[in-house]
Amino acid sequence: LEAAAGVFAARVGGGPEAGPAGADRAREVHSAWQGLLELRRMTNADGSTARPCGWERAHLVQAAALALEAAGHHPAGAEDDGYRVRATAQPEAVAVYAQDGGALRACAATLEGAGWQAGEYTEPRTRRRHLLASPRRT
Repeated sequence: LEAAAGVFAARVGGGPEAGPAGADRAREVHSAWQGLLELRRMTNADGSTARPCGWERAHLVQAAALALEAAGHHPAGAEDDGYRVRATAQPEAVAVYAQDGGALRACAATLEGAGWQAGEYTEPRTRRRHLLASPRRT
C-alpha cells in the first residue's frame, strides 16, 4: 500500500519500503500506534484500548500491519523474509505470512496481545502455513 507523500502508512510487507527508516520510522510507528490506542479509547463504548475499534475493522490489513510493526516485527521486503499481511475473501480477516513457524507464532502472539484472534492454517494447494487473524469483538 502506498501512501501520499507525508502520510503515514503501515508496512504490510512484500514491497519496497518507502519513507523514513531507522529512528524516524520508529517514531512514526510509535505515534501511529499511540494514536490508534487513543482512537480505541474514544470510540469503544466502554473506553477500552484492549479491543480493536471500528477503524481497524474497516482497514484490516493496515491495522494488523501496524500492530505487528509497532511490536517490533520486521515487514518483508521485495525479496527478504519478514511478515506479509494480505486481505482475504473471508469477512473481517487478514492472512499473515512469515518465514517460519516461530516467526508465525510470534506474529500470532503480538496480534492476540493487540486484541485480535489468530489461528494457524495450511493452504491446501501450496501447503504454506499462515495466520488467519481478525479483530476480537469482546
